[in-house]
Amino acid sequence: MIPAEKARQLLRDFSITTTPALNFNRIFEHFNIIYDEMDYGNTNYMGSLIRAEGKTIILVNTDLKNAGRINFTKAHELGHFSLNHKGKQFECSRTDMLDFTRKPIEIEANEFAKEYLLPEQKVKPISMSAPFDFDTIKAISNEFMVSKLVAVFRILDFHLGNYAVIGSKDGIIAHIGMSKSLIGKINFLKSGDSIHNNSFANECLISSFRMNGYAPIDPKTWVTRNKSGSAISLKEYSRADKSSGSVLTLLKVDFL
Repeated sequence: MIPAEKARQLLRDFSITTTPALNFNRIFEHFNIIYDEMDYGNTNYMGSLIRAEGKTIILVNTDLKNAGRINFTKAHELGHFSLNHKGKQFECSRTDMLDFTRKPIEIEANEFAKEYLLPEQKVKPISMSAPFDFDTIKAISNEFMVSKLVAVFRILDFHLGNYAVIGSKDGIIAHIGMSKSLIGKINFLKSGDSIHNNSFANECLISSFRMNGYAPIDPKTWVTRNKSGSAISLKEYSRADKSSGSVLTLLKVDFL
């Protein structure tokens, strides 16, 4: 059974029709999973699934102080359990839970977590009809109790428009995603690259500048290769969290 189907089965088995993130304790108790969380002082370590002495234990690092991220970690470790991944211990890092991880079992656990926390049946209709903007991202993040980053990546799973998202921290790109309609047509800056000095993202990070909508930007600021065969125009919409040095950038591509 594929990860998304397994997550849907779990939702059905527990008759979960409200926010799935509110049901972890009930699921853990049913499966006799021992759950614990603490601040490990290591922001790269996210959580673990441990099988030892006939017991199953899920540990979650609360160092990030982000309830949405903690919920995703719970769901990710529950994914390892529900998918019956072989092994006595899974220690999952930040990289394991990012969109570009190359480990098959971590990809499966992420797919399970996305479907469990943000069921397609509920999120797809919103993603296809609502604007791709920070209001929609915030609404989905709040309703399903996930981080804004997880919310925006899930929206892109279903959105029909030509959009991309780039997350950066301290001016360095950490996350990249795009709608299915852009895959294979456009290459953006990659993880580890610095954001462009002329980007709105950089302006939001270093000054009090705040964007209230999309604005035209030179495509070369973010796009490294256009393979579509058509000229493009690009619009950017960035918001910064100066306390963490993080910027979330939404990009809209128009083919001319």
